[in-house]
Amino acid sequence: MATSSATAPGAIPAAGSRQAGILLFFAASDFFSAVSYSLTGLITSDAIRFSLLVGPVYAVGVLIGAQLFGRASETLFRTICYALIAAAVVIGLPALDVVLR
Repeated sequence: MATSSATAPGAIPAAGSRQAGILLFFAASDFFSAVSYSLTGLITSDAIRFSLLVGPVYAVGVLIGAQLFGRASETLFRTICYALIAAAVVIGLPALDVVLR
């Protein structure tokens, strides 16, 4: 029987093609978001300067997180996640707008 690179209807595609499809989806989404943000004036020189300032800090955080991924226990991971969610809730409270902004 000859093999084909196309998948049969209803068949589960190979992991590589799923990852490629997800990557393509997010790349297209990012592209169209950037274009629409540019056209509507949401991307300004101040926003670009801010992203250049914050980007390296974000990258360091991602690298540290990637190195630590899988090393912490599930209990510690959940505790950290709940603490971050709680902090986001508290920071997002309208009552703190006067203090935080």
